[in-house]
Amino acid sequence: MSPTSPAEDHGVAQGSVLEGRVLEPVDVVAGAVLAVPGVAALHSGPLGGVATFLPGRRVAGVALREGGTSVHLVLETTADIRATAEAVHRAVEALGPAVAPQPVHVHVEDLAAPAPRP
Repeated sequence: MSPTSPAEDHGVAQGSVLEGRVLEPVDVVAGAVLAVPGVAALHSGPLGGVATFLPGRRVAGVALREGGTSVHLVLETTADIRATAEAVHRAVEALGPAVAPQPVHVHVEDLAAPAPRP
């Protein structure tokens, strides 16, 4: 399955309004993940089922469930895989259980060339 594009709402708090919509906890988690250096994108998993479903949209790569939070990602080929996965884990865990149910599980699904910098 193809990865999602990085979100434009990095670091925006839950309940904020962005482009006319209120951000849900999954938006906050996705923003925190995509803000970690070395993360290229979110990924919907091997069968495309890793997502959180909201009215009218689907946030691929982040699954918020009662039993915890699963984040599936694509990392840049230049990133240290272990260090980047640990940084993602810390970033999501720091959001707290009200936003990201604990425990947090991080899965690296793929690697991609870094995006060109302007």
